[in-house]
Amino acid sequence: MKTFILIFGLAIGTVFSAGAQTNFYANVTNLWYKGQKSNVLAIANARLAQNTNDIAGLILKAEYNLEFYDVMNISNSFIRVIQVGDSITTTNFYKRYQIMRQDMLWTLRDLAENPITAQEIQEERPKAFINHKSLPASLIEALQKDGYFNQGE
Repeated sequence: MKTFILIFGLAIGTVFSAGAQTNFYANVTNLWYKGQKSNVLAIANARLAQNTNDIAGLILKAEYNLEFYDVMNISNSFIRVIQVGDSITTTNFYKRYQIMRQDMLWTLRDLAENPITAQEIQEERPKAFINHKSLPASLIEALQKDGYFNQGE
Protein backbone atom coordinates (compact mmCIF):
# COMPACT_ATOMS: atom_id res chain seq x y z
CA MET A 1 0.00 0.00 0.00
CA LYS A 2 2.81 2.41 0.88
CA THR A 3 4.45 1.76 -2.47
CA PHE A 4 1.23 2.41 -4.32
CA ILE A 5 0.65 5.71 -2.52
CA LEU A 6 4.18 6.80 -3.38
CA ILE A 7 3.74 5.79 -7.02
CA PHE A 8 0.32 7.45 -7.16
CA GLY A 9 1.72 10.64 -5.67
CA LEU A 10 4.50 10.68 -8.24
CA ALA A 11 2.04 10.00 -11.04
CA ILE A 12 -0.21 12.83 -9.92
CA GLY A 13 2.86 15.05 -9.74
CA THR A 14 3.74 14.16 -13.29
CA VAL A 15 0.19 14.83 -14.37
CA PHE A 16 -0.08 18.20 -12.53
CA SER A 17 1.81 21.35 -13.56
CA ALA A 18 0.25 24.76 -14.39
CA GLY A 19 -0.34 28.32 -13.19
CA ALA A 20 -2.54 30.21 -10.72
CA GLN A 21 -5.24 32.86 -10.73
CA THR A 22 -2.34 34.88 -11.78
CA ASN A 23 -0.40 31.73 -11.21
CA PHE A 24 -2.50 29.44 -9.06
CA TYR A 25 -0.30 26.46 -9.83
CA ALA A 26 2.90 28.20 -8.72
CA ASN A 27 1.21 29.48 -5.58
CA VAL A 28 -0.07 26.11 -4.35
CA THR A 29 2.99 24.13 -5.39
CA ASN A 30 5.30 26.63 -3.65
CA LEU A 31 3.22 26.51 -0.46
CA TRP A 32 3.28 22.70 -0.53
CA TYR A 33 7.03 22.60 -1.14
CA LYS A 34 7.66 24.97 1.78
CA GLY A 35 5.69 22.61 4.01
CA GLN A 36 2.66 24.90 4.26
CA LYS A 37 0.29 22.11 3.33
CA SER A 38 -2.41 23.32 5.71
CA ASN A 39 -2.46 26.56 3.70
CA VAL A 40 -3.05 24.54 0.53
CA LEU A 41 -5.92 22.77 2.29
CA ALA A 42 -7.29 26.16 3.38
CA ILE A 43 -7.20 27.33 -0.25
CA ALA A 44 -9.00 24.15 -1.31
CA ASN A 45 -11.64 24.58 1.39
CA ALA A 46 -12.16 28.26 0.52
CA ARG A 47 -12.69 27.36 -3.14
CA LEU A 48 -15.08 24.56 -2.18
CA ALA A 49 -17.01 26.90 0.13
CA GLN A 50 -17.71 29.07 -2.92
CA ASN A 51 -18.41 26.17 -5.27
CA THR A 52 -18.72 22.57 -4.07
CA ASN A 53 -17.87 21.38 -7.59
CA ASP A 54 -14.65 23.39 -7.95
CA ILE A 55 -12.32 20.82 -9.47
CA ALA A 56 -9.16 22.60 -8.32
CA GLY A 57 -10.36 22.58 -4.72
CA LEU A 58 -11.40 18.94 -4.98
CA ILE A 59 -8.03 17.90 -6.40
CA LEU A 60 -6.07 19.77 -3.74
CA LYS A 61 -8.22 18.36 -0.96
CA ALA A 62 -7.83 14.82 -2.31
CA GLU A 63 -4.06 15.23 -2.48
CA TYR A 64 -3.97 16.56 1.09
CA ASN A 65 -6.09 13.65 2.34
CA LEU A 66 -3.83 11.17 0.58
CA GLU A 67 -0.64 12.83 1.83
CA PHE A 68 -1.81 12.79 5.44
CA TYR A 69 -3.32 9.29 5.30
CA ASP A 70 -6.73 10.71 6.17
CA VAL A 71 -8.39 7.34 5.60
CA MET A 72 -11.80 8.65 6.59
CA ASN A 73 -11.75 11.05 3.63
CA ILE A 74 -9.49 9.63 0.91
CA SER A 75 -12.21 7.60 -0.80
CA ASN A 76 -14.80 10.39 -0.69
CA SER A 77 -12.26 12.87 -2.03
CA PHE A 78 -11.30 10.64 -4.94
CA ILE A 79 -14.95 9.90 -5.75
CA ARG A 80 -15.74 13.65 -5.86
CA VAL A 81 -12.75 14.34 -8.12
CA ILE A 82 -13.94 11.60 -10.46
CA GLN A 83 -17.57 12.80 -10.42
CA VAL A 84 -16.65 16.37 -11.28
CA GLY A 85 -13.61 15.54 -13.41
CA ASP A 86 -15.75 13.41 -15.73
CA SER A 87 -17.62 16.56 -16.75
CA ILE A 88 -14.54 18.59 -17.72
CA THR A 89 -13.52 18.32 -21.34
CA THR A 90 -10.91 21.03 -21.76
CA THR A 91 -7.98 19.82 -23.83
CA ASN A 92 -5.08 19.66 -21.38
CA PHE A 93 -7.13 18.56 -18.39
CA TYR A 94 -8.93 15.83 -20.32
CA LYS A 95 -5.68 14.26 -21.56
CA ARG A 96 -4.08 14.16 -18.12
CA TYR A 97 -7.28 13.30 -16.30
CA GLN A 98 -7.82 10.10 -18.27
CA ILE A 99 -4.62 8.69 -16.80
CA MET A 100 -5.29 10.00 -13.32
CA ARG A 101 -8.87 8.73 -13.35
CA GLN A 102 -7.63 5.18 -13.84
CA ASP A 103 -5.11 5.63 -11.03
CA MET A 104 -7.81 6.95 -8.69
CA LEU A 105 -10.11 4.03 -9.50
CA TRP A 106 -7.25 1.62 -8.85
CA THR A 107 -6.54 3.34 -5.53
CA LEU A 108 -10.19 3.10 -4.50
CA ARG A 109 -10.23 -0.63 -5.29
CA ASP A 110 -6.95 -1.14 -3.45
CA LEU A 111 -8.20 0.73 -0.38
CA ALA A 112 -11.36 -1.38 -0.34
CA GLU A 113 -9.40 -4.62 -0.64
CA ASN A 114 -6.45 -3.63 1.56
CA PRO A 115 -7.48 -1.01 4.09
CA ILE A 116 -4.74 1.15 5.54
CA THR A 117 -3.89 -0.08 9.02
CA ALA A 118 -3.48 2.07 12.12
CA GLN A 119 0.19 1.06 12.14
CA GLU A 120 0.67 2.27 8.56
CA ILE A 121 -0.98 5.57 9.44
CA GLN A 122 1.26 5.95 12.48
CA GLU A 123 4.37 5.19 10.43
CA GLU A 124 3.51 7.17 7.30
CA ARG A 125 1.59 10.27 8.47
CA PRO A 126 4.67 12.00 9.98
CA LYS A 127 6.25 11.93 6.51
CA ALA A 128 3.52 14.31 5.32
CA PHE A 129 5.08 17.06 7.42
CA ILE A 130 8.41 16.88 5.59
CA ASN A 131 9.25 20.07 3.69
CA HIS A 132 10.61 20.22 0.17
CA LYS A 133 8.24 17.63 -1.25
CA SER A 134 6.61 18.42 -4.55
CA LEU A 135 2.86 18.68 -4.80
CA PRO A 136 1.64 16.20 -7.39
CA ALA A 137 -0.19 18.86 -9.38
CA SER A 138 -0.29 18.00 -13.08
CA LEU A 139 -4.08 18.29 -13.17
CA ILE A 140 -3.85 21.76 -11.62
CA GLU A 141 -1.26 22.70 -14.23
CA ALA A 142 -3.52 21.37 -16.98
CA LEU A 143 -6.43 23.45 -15.66
CA GLN A 144 -4.25 26.53 -15.71
CA LYS A 145 -3.10 25.85 -19.27
CA ASP A 146 -6.77 25.52 -20.22
CA GLY A 147 -7.54 28.95 -18.71
CA TYR A 148 -9.66 27.59 -15.85
CA PHE A 149 -8.34 30.13 -13.35
CA ASN A 150 -8.98 33.03 -15.71
CA GLN A 151 -12.70 32.32 -16.06
CA GLY A 152 -13.76 33.16 -12.54
CA GLU A 153 -13.96 29.39 -12.03
